Amino acid sequence: MRQVTIRTKDFVLRPRTLKDAQFYLDCHKDKEAKKNFMSVPKNLKEARKEISEGMKKKSLRFVIEYKEKPAGFITLELNDNPRYKHSAIIGYAIHSMFRGKGLATKATKVLSDYGFNKLKLIRITGWCRTFNKASAKVLKKAGFKFEGILRKNKCKDGKYLDDMIWAKVK
Repeated sequence: MRQVTIRTKDFVLRPRTLKDAQFYLDCHKDKEAKKNFMSVPKNLKEARKEISEGMKKKSLRFVIEYKEKPAGFITLELNDNPRYKHSAIIGYAIHSMFRGKGLATKATKVLSDYGFNKLKLIRITGWCRTFNKASAKVLKKAGFKFEGILRKNKCKDGKYLDDMIWAKVK
């Protein structure tokens, strides 16, 4: 998929590259963020591998740059199934040094608009753990509607986790 750069007055969404591996690793190792990921790269080599594999997928994967520094990541994962080609899943992570600035909400709004207007999507879904109130707040502020809870949806370290599902439709 052709990667694009999206510029706003507050930040830039630029394609994620292998040069972002250390920042990617740092974001995933953060204690608060770590609870939300199903897996976390153990080292720089694994971070590079994850980024490389992501670059092969049908998706838009961005670094959120704030004041010319990487502040987080955002992804729009497009669906390969022809029955669901009208939909995508959005995901994001903000480095601890940049939280509380509204970057996740603004980036989610911008990328959602891009998905609806340029990619002609009809539905964008966002998921977050039921304990992740900050992420739920991001999705709500970005115009997503709460659709429900997927109980015991994921198993991590022997514990079953519930996920909230949110969606924005055109």
